[in-house]
Amino acid sequence: MAARWAHPPGGPSEGPGQPSCRRGRRDDHHSPATLPPGSRREAGGFAWAPPEGWRRDVQTGAEVHYTSPDGGQELVAKSSLARGDLLETWQTSERNAHRGRDYRKIRLEETAFRDHPAVVWEYTFTLKSVAWHARLLGFNVDGKSYQINTWYQPHTGTTALGTYEKVKESFTVL
Repeated sequence: MAARWAHPPGGPSEGPGQPSCRRGRRDDHHSPATLPPGSRREAGGFAWAPPEGWRRDVQTGAEVHYTSPDGGQELVAKSSLARGDLLETWQTSERNAHRGRDYRKIRLEETAFRDHPAVVWEYTFTLKSVAWHARLLGFNVDGKSYQINTWYQPHTGTTALGTYEKVKESFTVL
């Protein structure tokens, strides 16, 4: 069974990607009129193309989870109003993440996503005796923060990251 949480263990209580990094410009990678095939519009002001056959679970209108049929991977997309500095917020959350079992940071750094300043946080942890790998990406566009995250069991790494990259590529701010 897949992990079920509103945010990953050790992650920020507000969820990474929710506070502001720097205000970005509108994401024009995909215009709403030309959404990628299989895209699904979400109440959080974004669209994405989750894999077919995965279980959908809406946490709130602005937070949607998809779990693989075997429970070995979860994909999450969400949005909120941008608040504060994203990197600083995630650094604070990372300092608090040590409460999680077997937490190990891989990286927490600034990056870019479609010309928007972004932050990526990657780490491993254990939940109910199962090892997990997390990769979180947060960025801001027009006063809103977005995040595209995945948690997967390490043995599914290559396949899980391929799936995550496809979903991330389909992500469109509306």
